[in-house]
Amino acid sequence: MEYRDRPHVIRHVPHYGHSYIDWRNRLCHRTIWPRYRFMLHYSFGPWSTFRYVYPYYHRKYLFVSLGGYWPLNYRYRRYYWYGYHPYTWYGYYPIAREVQGDTYNYYTYNYYYDDNTVVSGSSPVIDGIQPVDHNTFADIREKLAQQATEEPGEVTLADIYFEDAVKAFEADNYDVAIEKFAEAMALAPDDMILPFAYSQALFAKEQYSEAAEVLRETLANVSPEKEGVFYPRGLYPDDDGLFEQINRLAERAELYSFDADLQLLLGYQLLGIGKLDEAVEPLQQASRDMENAVAATTLLNVLEKIRTENKQ
Repeated sequence: MEYRDRPHVIRHVPHYGHSYIDWRNRLCHRTIWPRYRFMLHYSFGPWSTFRYVYPYYHRKYLFVSLGGYWPLNYRYRRYYWYGYHPYTWYGYYPIAREVQGDTYNYYTYNYYYDDNTVVSGSSPVIDGIQPVDHNTFADIREKLAQQATEEPGEVTLADIYFEDAVKAFEADNYDVAIEKFAEAMALAPDDMILPFAYSQALFAKEQYSEAAEVLRETLANVSPEKEGVFYPRGLYPDDDGLFEQINRLAERAELYSFDADLQLLLGYQLLGIGKLDEAVEPLQQASRDMENAVAATTLLNVLEKIRTENKQ
């Protein structure tokens, strides 16, 4: 599996070109306008989901949805600017590949190579879950009907604060990122995704206790099957800075193994980057602490869900 990514390209303005790989594996470009959208297919084990993407607004991917969920009623412009992937991190700027069907064309970030040829396979039937019929799309029309067809909402002050925070984070200015994320949260208290970004900014500043507190409170208020559990991996311009910060946290957690907040935060970070086996021990330690038990158990349940689907 290979993902085409361009982490060195950070754009903060709308653009007018959509790049994709067609079904013959050719790089293509087309001019787009605000209302242009395409259907994106995500698959993981036997599960699949389809989402609309408006590439005119999109700048880069920010979040991983560790449980695969996304609140369908969220029309905030900030999440059209900075989107998410369910289950798996495909990169900051992956190029979508077009898949043709008799009725609809859709796009995917999965690339399967056999002798340099892109091929697509069908998912097996597991526990009664049927693979997607790529010819008729009859099995996904109902899912797509649940998604509103209107364009993203108007830009709000919370959206502007969010973007300011993202820009500050990319520049390693974590104090400003913390401040701006906090201001966005104050203006959008019902947004269940913002606190994960705020917690990550605190973590990057090495304010571990504060980051764990925000994470703990957030996980107490979200349902993994409704709002989802999110990891803002794309806040970083590349993965090296993130991995260095996690290593520093791991050293601190090993030195102060009795600190359940450090264990909770470390388990969340490892889960977010896909280190499932390494995340188990710190999350189990955190679950034995009364204050962190609910949050750690929620993350352990998400971890087991991902493990199960990886096996399938």
